[in-house]
Amino acid sequence: MKRTILILLAIWTLLPATLWAQKNVPTWGVGFHVGVGGMLPAGSLSDDLKGCALFAGGFDVEYKRMKLNLGVSYGQPSLKDQNPNGAYDSQGRDLQLNASTNPTLLGFTGLLGYTVWQRGRVSVSPMVGVTQSRLSWDINHIKYEKDEEGIERPMIEDVTGKHSNCFGWTVDVDVDIKLHGKLVGSPSQENRQSRYTSSLRISPFVNFLNRSSKGCSVGITFCYAGMLHGLL
Repeated sequence: MKRTILILLAIWTLLPATLWAQKNVPTWGVGFHVGVGGMLPAGSLSDDLKGCALFAGGFDVEYKRMKLNLGVSYGQPSLKDQNPNGAYDSQGRDLQLNASTNPTLLGFTGLLGYTVWQRGRVSVSPMVGVTQSRLSWDINHIKYEKDEEGIERPMIEDVTGKHSNCFGWTVDVDVDIKLHGKLVGSPSQENRQSRYTSSLRISPFVNFLNRSSKGCSVGITFCYAGMLHGLL
């Protein structure tokens, strides 16, 4: 009997705190992230492409522990072969050069994930989704002309823009380290409050490209993430 009374008293004591906690659990959130990182090609892709720094950003949507991430990244990797098409004249001289001068890589990703671990200021969320990337570069078409001294020298005759599109799968792990948070007025309802939190997001990733590329890329990004959470 005494044990039953103690249990009931404990429940009665903890009930208000439990209800308050449930009332303040964030159920949805919208936000953004922006930062920098780096990418390295792996597998056979590393035979053709060099690594590069990345600028990354995007939008985030959360519902309880579910996460949706739409992101974009930009970098300038270099092609290792300046004459990737193997264009040579009868004397074996390059007819195409400088393909590695100013390549650009633009990537788009859509990721869906779930927060599997959250303690204190740190949360961990594995993510999986699709990626679409576009690599663009210029090729200088070369011709050889004799100068005033009769020596043949390479001259740029024309410049052609080239590009390659790659579609594939991507996985990453978002590690969010909370920096600070504060209550703000809800933009939709005056009587309700939302909570804005900022975090440092560390995201190692792997992109598995389509078969024509025969490779993958690995990298990591460091982003500032801002989220506006709605409270019940």
